[in-house]
Amino acid sequence: MVAAEANAAEEVRQYVAGGSTDGLLAKEKGKQSPLAAAAYMGYPNVVAALLTSSLVRAHINDADEMGVTPWIAANLSMRQSLWACNPAVVDNPFKFVPMLVTQPYYISNPTPPYKKTRELLEEAGASSDMATAKEVWLANCKNQTEETKTKVQASTEVQKTVQELGAADLTSLMIKLRKTAAQAQQKQ
Repeated sequence: MVAAEANAAEEVRQYVAGGSTDGLLAKEKGKQSPLAAAAYMGYPNVVAALLTSSLVRAHINDADEMGVTPWIAANLSMRQSLWACNPAVVDNPFKFVPMLVTQPYYISNPTPPYKKTRELLEEAGASSDMATAKEVWLANCKNQTEETKTKVQASTEVQKTVQELGAADLTSLMIKLRKTAAQAQQKQ
């Protein structure tokens, strides 16, 4: 995944260096810009490549209809925290499995991808509004537990909080799945 992200970043860099601007902004309502998508995925090299475009930098604080800017997307760290935001995602293998298999990219990477993404956005002038990041989480994570909601509300560092909550929830889930598998195996 690290190599794929680096290759994608290089392609974006070449595209921007060639003077192209088509597709660099979200043109349709409800669609993410490439910068927001890269921030959502925690792809700092792609974010850095996109930020070489003056057009992208001029729209760095554009929000989608849920209020998510690229900076907020990086803070919410959804690829690491979605199961804390919406625990039911684990019941959908088409959503859960792809996120599960990518976890080594996020937790074993020597440079934490979401942290680096946020730093790059801040260096480029992104508005860093932690209160709004909290509001967006709380408004959009309607199925979170009361404990998660309380911890996010009390947090002064949303990114760290939601990543810790996501890690704890994923660990609990994996323990539960192992127990279930062991019980099923004993019945055979």
